[in-house]
This record gives sequence, structure tokens and C-alpha cells, in this order.
Amino acid sequence: MVKFLVGLAALASVAFADITFSCIGYPSVSTNTFGVSINGVITKLVANETTFPVWSGVVPGTTSAVQYSYVELNAAGTAVKTEAFVRKLNQTTDTWTENEFFERPVTHHVVPRLPYTYLATYPSKSKAFKETQIATLHLNGDKAAIDALNANPEAETEARVIFRFINAKTIYTQTNITLRTSGKSSKEFAKQSYKIKFDTDFNQTFFSRPNLKLRSMATEPTYLREKMYIDTLNAVGVPTQQGSYVRLYINNEPYGLYLMVDDIKKSFLKQTVHGGENVIPGSLIQANAPTLTEQADLAYKGPLTAAYGKETYTMQNLGNNPVTEPLSQLITFMKDLQDFNPATTADPVGYWNNTRLDLDGFLRNMALEYLFGGFDNYWMAGSNYFIYFNPTLGTSGKWQWLPTDFDGTFGNGAEIDPKGSYKALYNFQPDHPLVSKLIINNTVINGLFTTILKEIVSTTFKPEAMNPHIEAINKMISLDAQWDLSLTRKSPGKNPGFTFDDFNNNLVNITKDMSGAIKPWVAQRAAAVSTELAFQIPAGTVDRVPPPPRKGGNGDDDNDNEDTPEKGGNASHNNGAASLTASAMALVAMVASSLMLFA
Repeated sequence: MVKFLVGLAALASVAFADITFSCIGYPSVSTNTFGVSINGVITKLVANETTFPVWSGVVPGTTSAVQYSYVELNAAGTAVKTEAFVRKLNQTTDTWTENEFFERPVTHHVVPRLPYTYLATYPSKSKAFKETQIATLHLNGDKAAIDALNANPEAETEARVIFRFINAKTIYTQTNITLRTSGKSSKEFAKQSYKIKFDTDFNQTFFSRPNLKLRSMATEPTYLREKMYIDTLNAVGVPTQQGSYVRLYINNEPYGLYLMVDDIKKSFLKQTVHGGENVIPGSLIQANAPTLTEQADLAYKGPLTAAYGKETYTMQNLGNNPVTEPLSQLITFMKDLQDFNPATTADPVGYWNNTRLDLDGFLRNMALEYLFGGFDNYWMAGSNYFIYFNPTLGTSGKWQWLPTDFDGTFGNGAEIDPKGSYKALYNFQPDHPLVSKLIINNTVINGLFTTILKEIVSTTFKPEAMNPHIEAINKMISLDAQWDLSLTRKSPGKNPGFTFDDFNNNLVNITKDMSGAIKPWVAQRAAAVSTELAFQIPAGTVDRVPPPPRKGGNGDDDNDNEDTPEKGGNASHNNGAASLTASAMALVAMVASSLMLFA
């Protein structure tokens, strides 16, 4: 009897159960479907209008040790394409698979995080951004409207779409969402960037992130530059857009691999700057350089808004400014900057940090612009930033720097010597006075800046810390980058002609259109800072400050089921009906009970 029960326990470890399989797949022809193959036996999976492109089905009597592959089936149910690898359940107790993309062997990737130099300020919890997954965005809309949007990106037309977001555990659907093209120079490319807006007035939202951008990453071959910058901003405690990779399909057609990021609007201020708290936001201004001679340099040009270009300083939230003078507060700030004498001001730190500017945050931002060689941001171009009057800083509010658009880094867009000094990064023609006056020409603030450089290079921006992160992301997106590069684009415009070899090679070598390679850039820039500031970069990847408790953000919190479904949305989760362990133990109990009757 004892031996028999031991045998039953062994049986329990491979007990049979009903397992639900879920495959994300786009059929090569509309009449095809998908199935799951187990030991050569194919079970057809089904999708409907509320789940497509997720195909699901239950296979009864399957063991915890099941090995399976997904297959594409023709109308007759015959396999026309089979995955070239075998899958296994994540856990032997699972009775369901996650949503697994066809021909992608890994759903969850291992991405070593960057060490923290300063306390990270992650946003409020949201499962919109999962940095260890590549989600799928499935949009459907009027074909004519979408074709028109792609054919003439400059026209600022829009299309209304059904939005479906799919990650490993969630299918989330919203209807009547606004889709537009995004950016300025990015509209010159055949692979467009897009922005997505949910109308919160009608309870539309996306896990507290109602404004999104889909960054095409068309200007550089590695698909890494912007993501690395965002991750480093997090590691140095700068409130920033979060970003994660998505595969984009519109009307069942593949558009490619994109970086989905927050769009900086009022919702971003609430969820990221203010951590989800209800704060009446202050003035938010988007700053750009529409031309080489018209830059958001923060140079004072007079007391009236009319003196400043509308495309240079664009009001996103009025705050306490008069409607007739929307730049009033910022103009006061620019006048203070003009009046600031870096050589004679007695307390330069107090002048700025007490009432005018989040000085520490600004200096961290400028440190990264220098370290990454950001040619298209404030230091070099007077462009690509937001400046926000945060009413919660100081006694009565201060201006806070919010950076954006980071693809023009690591030698993309300008020839910058990674071994060069920060003092030689820009000749200040025209002047960008917030850098020239504070960082270059004021001894006290320069000391703060160089200390920040030392601390970031000692902790985060060094090969030992950056390279594992770079390599892991490269590996994670490799198959999807190769797929992206094979696609025919939807818009007229420039196609840089990058190849999959460029995708890999530009990590270590200078390739087409690039003047820098990512890993050598990090090594050379870090070494240059070490030499100029006369310190030795310590070995190891130790956090300078303890990791903060995560609120969700961009991180490795994959417990999707903690989030409450959004109002107005339709979210479903893979939870599994029961565990194999429970089924197995029930089997043991049933048989043992029967045997006792005959004992």
C-alpha cells in the first residue's frame, strides 16, 4: 500500500489538467488561423473580435511537463507554418500560458537594471510600461483616414481607431481613440512616429496614461539610444517619460517596432511629477528650435509674449499666467537669467534654488546631455525640453526641467568627440545662458555640476554598469528589429537604409550615418570625465542610494492583476482556473479514498 501511494504521489507530479493556450498571431492570409501542437497533435485555437489577434483554446488532459509549439493553419486545418522551437509552461503548476507572440520564443526577458546614483522618482503605478516585455498594439480604423494620415503626415489630420493593448497577461481595449502622426523632423521619414490620445472627458484612458507617443526610432540603427537615455534618467532621479517597446499593427498590417513613451501633458504632470496626487498644475511650456536661428535658448527678448516665437515656446498648460500673456512667468525667469551675473552674485545657488529653479534637477539633466552627447537638446541646440512651474517646490513654486526626445545621442546627428571636455561641447553661438552662466562661468554651481558628473560616472554611466543593460535590451529586441527592418513603410519620405548588421554593429563600431558607437562612447566619455576631474572610477555596480520602493512605473513589476480595470475600458487577464497541483492532489485523495474502502 505504501509503495502504491508513493507511486500516486509521483503520478501527481505529472497529473493531467485542462490547460489554456494563448498565441498572439497575425495570419499570413485572412482565412488562416492558429493552433497549438503537442506531440504532433494539433488543437485549433480561436479568436473573436474582442480578443484578436490573441488566439486561445483549452487542451484537456495535458501534463505539467507539456512541451508545445504554435502553428499557423490554413482553412483546411493543415499546418502551413510551425514555430522552430519548443515551449514549456512557466511554472509546473500553471493551467494557462501567457499571451505568447508567434515565433518569438521569449515573452519575459531578463534586463539588468542600472545602478541608482540618486533616488529615483518613479511615476504612479501603471502597467502600461513593462521593460522586460515587448507588448503588441493592435489598432483598427477607417482605412481611408489612416491612409490619408500616412500619405501626408504634415497635414495634422487624425483617425479614430479601436485601440487594443496586449502584453503577457492583459488584453485591454478602448474604442474611438485619436491617432495622429507625431513630431517635426520625424515626419520626414517613411516610418512615421505617432501619438495616441484618450479622451478622459469620456472616461477614456490607458492605465492612467491617456497621452502616448509611439517613437519610430527611424533615425538610428540600434533602437537603443532613446531607451538607454530614459533608463539613465530614472537611475539619476530625474522625473521622465517612461518607455517600453511595442509591436505596432494597424488594420492587421505590420508597422514595426516602436518605443511607446508618455506624451508630456497634464496627465504626465499628475502621474509622474506629482506621483498620482491631485495637484493643480502650474505653467507647462514645450520648448523647441524650429530653425537654427530660432531656438528656445531662454534668452530674454522683452516683457511681452509676442517677442517669443509660438513654435519656440508652446504653452501646454496656462497655470497662473494671464490668457493675454501666457509666457508671463517664464519671461520673468528669463529676465532673472539675464540679470544674473555669474561672477558677482554673492549666493548663486540660493539665487536659483531658493525660488527660481530646481537647480539639482537641471544640473542632472545637463550632465546627461553632456555624457550622452545630446546634440538636439538644450545645451547644444536650445531644443527638446519642457519647463514646468511646479507649485509644490520650495515655498511658492519653482521651475522644473523635463527633458524629451533622446534619439540624437551617442554620435547620432552630429560629430561630437566622446573624449572631449564638457567645456568644449558647444561654443555658445548663439548663447544658451542657463548653461553658459550657471555651469561654465559660475564657480560655485560649476562645482555642483562636476560633483554630479563624478557621482553619475562612478555609479551609472560606466561600461561595467551600462554594458549589461545595453546587451540585454539588444538581445530582447533583436528578432523584432530584424522584422522591423524587413517591412515596407507606409509613408513617403526618407528611409535611412539601416541593416540588421548595423543594428548589431553600431553597439561597438561606427556604422552608416553614425559618428559614434554606443559601448565605446560610454567607455571613452566616462574615461574622459575621470581624467578631467581627476578621480578614479570605482569598480563594481553598487547602488549609490538604496533602490526606491516602486509604484509600478517602467519597472519589473509584472503583477498585472493588481491594477483595477480602467473606467470605460475592457481589460481581461490570464489568471488560470485552477492549478495542476490542486488537480493532482485531488486525484491522489480520490484514489486513496477508494483504496481505503477495500483495505
